[in-house]
Amino acid sequence: MGRKLLSETRKTERTSRRRGNAPFALLIGAFAGVPLLLLAFSGATPPGYTGAPADGSVTCASCHNTYGAANSDSTGSVSIVTGDYSPGVQQTLKVIVKHPTATRWGFQLTARSMNDPALAAGNFAAADNIAVVCQSGLPAPCNGPPEFAGHILTPTTGATGSYEFDVVWNPPTSEVGRIVFYVSAVAADGNMLPTNDRVYAASATVSLAAGAGCSLARPALRTAQNGASFLASFSPGSMLTIFGSGFQSSGHTRTAGPGDYVGNTFPTVLGCVSVLLNGQLAPVTYLNPTQINVQAPNLTATGPVSLVVVANAGKATEIRSDLATLPDVQPYAPAFFTFNGMGTGSIAAQFAGTAIPVANASVVAGGRAAKPGDIITLYGAGFGSTTPVVAAGALDPGISNVAAPVTVSIGGVTLASSDVLYAGLSPGSISGLYQFNVRVPMSASNGDVPVSIQVGGYTTQNNVTIPVQQ
Repeated sequence: MGRKLLSETRKTERTSRRRGNAPFALLIGAFAGVPLLLLAFSGATPPGYTGAPADGSVTCASCHNTYGAANSDSTGSVSIVTGDYSPGVQQTLKVIVKHPTATRWGFQLTARSMNDPALAAGNFAAADNIAVVCQSGLPAPCNGPPEFAGHILTPTTGATGSYEFDVVWNPPTSEVGRIVFYVSAVAADGNMLPTNDRVYAASATVSLAAGAGCSLARPALRTAQNGASFLASFSPGSMLTIFGSGFQSSGHTRTAGPGDYVGNTFPTVLGCVSVLLNGQLAPVTYLNPTQINVQAPNLTATGPVSLVVVANAGKATEIRSDLATLPDVQPYAPAFFTFNGMGTGSIAAQFAGTAIPVANASVVAGGRAAKPGDIITLYGAGFGSTTPVVAAGALDPGISNVAAPVTVSIGGVTLASSDVLYAGLSPGSISGLYQFNVRVPMSASNGDVPVSIQVGGYTTQNNVTIPVQQ
């Protein structure tokens, strides 16, 4: 799980001197260039004018702006009529533009996964009156970057005051969570100029259709381990990695993202799969055909814990794995994530307030050793309850401190409480991810030095280190 879990769970980060977080921002630039007139096109309209936030929220009003921003004139509208999708099953979207006095019409439409709005969600089919272009402006297929479907010729409708564009859309061949369509449209007066034209924008969200895309074999379980240390021990709220087969179709991987969140909480069904621990649904962060990463729910029972993986979850055709049994749940199962994802070696750590890894460059590109006196952030799981308590699967809304006292040791030196600047959940991340902002002791020697954290009488795994260089 290791590094993969960090990329899955740290969905939003806030900069804080106390917490030491550094945001990982994906900057998406809007298209530059001189806007052209909608009615002047005999071919495809230029891309990037659908109002999609990932494209800068630019609409056709950047040129047709007599009435100001999109939707500033309330006498008309644009709407997208569609339904939920079945992977790989073609459907027709209806883009309906209305205005009581308009006689010419145009539009541009794009489809994005809520989990990765920088990429296309499926593809559109060109037609006699529909062109499909890529973000580069070249004709589709785009092979990953967003696609834009738009009018070719501006149809005349007389005085009917509305027009319907029918756009053929091919959904992704695998389930990708919720998908958002963004559209911007022009209701024009036909004077061949961008004046007196109204612009409207809208969006529509679709989900996986009931019973679609979930044809899986019966899941088979092999083992389940602590998702950080890869040892058998685990605790309520800790991260778990489950290994087996039949969890997804071949080659299909699903990582939970914003499009899967339910009320700011990770989903308990992802890629049509759910996991039950003692009958309780576990938040799922990642899965592929042979691996599932989950957060253990807040279990209260003692003794062994039952584990079941459910395919086609919640459907009449659901398929359950055989019942497996995990070891006794512990009150604490503290463990560090490591850069090799194996639970040993270099601890997943950063210099506080930056994205620079605390690691040898041979382990992580761009990494460097810490110096005595540096403040670094260590990442782990299984450190128990926090104040305030945050539910399993929820995104931590702010500062949530570890409830029990912690003892941090670096290079055999126990840190003073003043050198443990923060011990708690990683802000903006799933509630199973903890971070510790600590100061490297001045007496730390050069080389890969051992690090441990003790909480409630339990200690993090052996054979984990950070590099130190005077």
